[in-house]
Amino acid sequence: MSEQRNVTDPEAEAAEAEVPVVARPEQEQPATAGPVRKVNRRVAVLVAAAVGVVALAGSGLWAAAALGDADRTAPTRYWLAEDHTTQGTQPPIPPVPPNELTGKLLPLPKEYWPGPDIDAEGNDYYVPTEKALQSFKDARTGLSSSERAERDKMLADLKLKGLAGRSYARGEGSGTAIAEIQLVQADPQQLAKFGEFAKKLIELTAAGGEAPQVDGYAQAKCGLDQLSGGEGDKKKIDALDCVAVEGDVLVTFRMYGSKGFAVKDAAGLFKQQLDHLKSPGESA
Repeated sequence: MSEQRNVTDPEAEAAEAEVPVVARPEQEQPATAGPVRKVNRRVAVLVAAAVGVVALAGSGLWAAAALGDADRTAPTRYWLAEDHTTQGTQPPIPPVPPNELTGKLLPLPKEYWPGPDIDAEGNDYYVPTEKALQSFKDARTGLSSSERAERDKMLADLKLKGLAGRSYARGEGSGTAIAEIQLVQADPQQLAKFGEFAKKLIELTAAGGEAPQVDGYAQAKCGLDQLSGGEGDKKKIDALDCVAVEGDVLVTFRMYGSKGFAVKDAAGLFKQQLDHLKSPGESA
């Protein structure tokens, strides 16, 4: 099973569950409607998408399945409090047992604290190979024997090593914002195919505007987006989505925030993650 640590409600197990206010543990904050994410990033969907891209050169069956499995009818909602505090001392948090992949996740930078759940795995998690593969198989039922054989071959070619993710929250003078970073470790050649597909997907779904470049990482791709939330979904919240492949690790990144949120700051945090992949311990 996956290892995780979580500063939110430990009983919130469903990926579609509502995420509580992102605030320091000692603060009681009222929940106000935040941005709506239209695509649920379940672990199974992430793996399905990765496998789908592997098959783009073939029948395209799994690429279609990956997009079809994305839950657009039950969006996850987040809440952004306007008066976060960075005062006080956080209670001890049980750490995720260290391993090669979690060590590649960006540690919490200064003035950040753990954010809300990314999905059912929590806000700081590691999913080993066996569970990740089983999640994909459980999500794709009703297949014929030939389709199952094709699926199993694709999974074998992917050589998935594991998934990891972490969320980050920030407030006050820097502008309230939440970031999500997720890593997929697998065969470099297969991830390169997925990375190209993900970049094209960002181009197609971006809301427009000039997305920032990530200094030193020409292969990275970012796109601007707007999320709806609050005041009857009339309030728009800026977001930045990015993707990059570094060796055998695919990095997906999203950061969004309320007033004071700067896109260049989001791109800077993404760059910190990529720097950490190349030189762990020097970026935070």
